[in-house]
Amino acid sequence: MYLIEGEIYNQYDALRCTYDYLRDQADAIRDFYASYAPRSITFIGCGSGYCLCRSGAVSASLRLGIPGYGMAAGDLLINFDQYRNMIEGTLLVAPSRSGGTSEVVMAVEKAKALGVKTLGIAAKEGSPLGEIADLCLEIPWAFDESVCQTRTVTNLYTANLMLLGIIAEDDGLLSEINSAITVGNEYMEKYTPLAKEIAAQDWTKAVVLADSELEGIADEAAIAVTEIAQLPGTYHHVLDVRHGPMVLVDDSTLVIMFCSPAEITQQRRLVADLRGRGAKVVTISAQEDNLWDANWSVTIPSYHNFAVNGIPFIFIPQAISYYKALERGVDPDRPSGLEPWIKLG
Repeated sequence: MYLIEGEIYNQYDALRCTYDYLRDQADAIRDFYASYAPRSITFIGCGSGYCLCRSGAVSASLRLGIPGYGMAAGDLLINFDQYRNMIEGTLLVAPSRSGGTSEVVMAVEKAKALGVKTLGIAAKEGSPLGEIADLCLEIPWAFDESVCQTRTVTNLYTANLMLLGIIAEDDGLLSEINSAITVGNEYMEKYTPLAKEIAAQDWTKAVVLADSELEGIADEAAIAVTEIAQLPGTYHHVLDVRHGPMVLVDDSTLVIMFCSPAEITQQRRLVADLRGRGAKVVTISAQEDNLWDANWSVTIPSYHNFAVNGIPFIFIPQAISYYKALERGVDPDRPSGLEPWIKLG
């Protein structure tokens, strides 16, 4: 068995640990936030971590009523002076698998020199990020040994969302996260055969579509296709795929689409257009009976908090990518040319 298979299928057990840990840290998190009273929240990360920052930024803006930003840590590091006015007075949140990626650590050091408070979330204990952050939440049970992140991604996404729920004292959000975790193992077991079936189909590239708070984790899903299956994967907002990217959609394309409960007619029309171009479409939503007329339909529980959908959503592209790698005979644990984290000289 490849490492990544165990990490994918262990992610909900790890999520239970993450959930319980952050609930235990709730008072410390709220006290830390209240003592600083930031004017904005800025999430920074690299690669998969940066994708999760984009979802976190949207969630922060919607849930805390202050501006939320998601930035590539390397961009902030190189162009720090250009962003100075934006990050003064912000709370810098840095989710990281290793807690040692150079761009993240160096950007945090620059921000701290300005007096910016920093909160790290690391899947490794005793990391450089943990040593310099004003507060660091450590979730080592979420650490992925394989190069490509799966379990770590889901846990960092959930930790970002729980962080905001704790600050906002949103018990409804935290309760729905708990519910998503509770049914997770059963959900993975139910849809694993479908993931294998989709992986066995004749497609050579993937397009991932999602909106709102799922923007970042959907972009990470496209990265999963690229890194794990080692096939081209791209992300777009749902209706925006028509504005240019549609020209590359054809009978060699798999589309993984998260469908919102609103504007059903527009989304059904898009699925019809995608299939009309020969694409194979799998939809993920709370709607039953394949309302979308897709090739395959995944049904998840209905959540009031849109961002909670990202927790079950990400498993589907992860599993499809893993089984596609097996179909293609490539190593999903050690894709050529990819390092688990980057240390700059």
